[in-house]
Amino acid sequence: MTARKCFIVAAGLMTASAAHAEDVPSNAELFRMLKAQQQTISELRSELKQAKQERRTATPREAREAAPAARPVGRDAVKETVVATPPAQAYAMYSKAPAVLPASGRGAYVGVFGGGGSRSSTNVSQFGTAFFPEILGGPMAINATGQTGSGGVGFGGAHLGYEWSYGAYLRPALEIEGFYLAGNQPRATLVNPTDRLAEHTFVDTFPTRTTVLLANMVVGFQTPYQNITPYIGGGFGAARVSINGATSTQTDPAEPGINHFNSSPDSSAWTFAAQVKAGARLALGDSGAYLFGEYRYLYIGDVNQVFGSTVDPTHAPTSSWTTSFGGTSHHLAAGGVGFSF
Repeated sequence: MTARKCFIVAAGLMTASAAHAEDVPSNAELFRMLKAQQQTISELRSELKQAKQERRTATPREAREAAPAARPVGRDAVKETVVATPPAQAYAMYSKAPAVLPASGRGAYVGVFGGGGSRSSTNVSQFGTAFFPEILGGPMAINATGQTGSGGVGFGGAHLGYEWSYGAYLRPALEIEGFYLAGNQPRATLVNPTDRLAEHTFVDTFPTRTTVLLANMVVGFQTPYQNITPYIGGGFGAARVSINGATSTQTDPAEPGINHFNSSPDSSAWTFAAQVKAGARLALGDSGAYLFGEYRYLYIGDVNQVFGSTVDPTHAPTSSWTTSFGGTSHHLAAGGVGFSF
């Protein structure tokens, strides 16, 4: 509002007051006074509307002009705050939780390991033919069946692999692994039902050694703790099951001192093998060396072993003996050391 218009309004009000105080004005004078005041008010409204419109138009333009200058000032203030902050306080501000850095593969690696575990029981069948003379009924087929007991095993081996990074958190790897299971001596009681003998029972032992070769896929997981990498994996391959010094003794009717596999108590055969595993690695600084521990479930498939015939002057001659073993499960714990390069 301009000073002139404010003065006009004030003067009109003062004049009206004075006129009312001295005497009552005529209708014509009142009309002129009201008309002048209405015109002044209309002009004030127009000026106020124009001023608001100009302010709206100027505000975005001024903000855009001021923004580029404000950004450097803001960045400078942040930099000054960070520089002025003590290290301990800065860590508290920016390290509320351990940071997860991008995953990086360790490249080629090699490791050795060992451990132990348990072996499940399995079904066993022993097939053969005893060639009795005709006076005693002639040849008799033997089909004795039973089950081994469970037991403990030990093992040791090595692996060679290559690991790379995938995304921010995954470390896939391909590896080749070989290990040797020992300390495994299943024992089974087998029964052959036959009408020619009241009972036909064998007690067998199978000292077993197994070599396992596997191709594995392993996936490691990046964690906030850079030295620790949990992982899971699995693989398929083959196992060579070797039995050395097997025995088969008939207990009912008893035939003491005779091993029915005596002409060849050793046998070996290949079969299917598979495993799954889970564990964690602990890096030893930046040297590339690491320690690891893991659990494995190993499955060895069905396998047939062939042993020699029974050769003894007091026993009827026999055919070779075929012994069939069902699949065997192993629960294993392992620990080892490795190096990436």
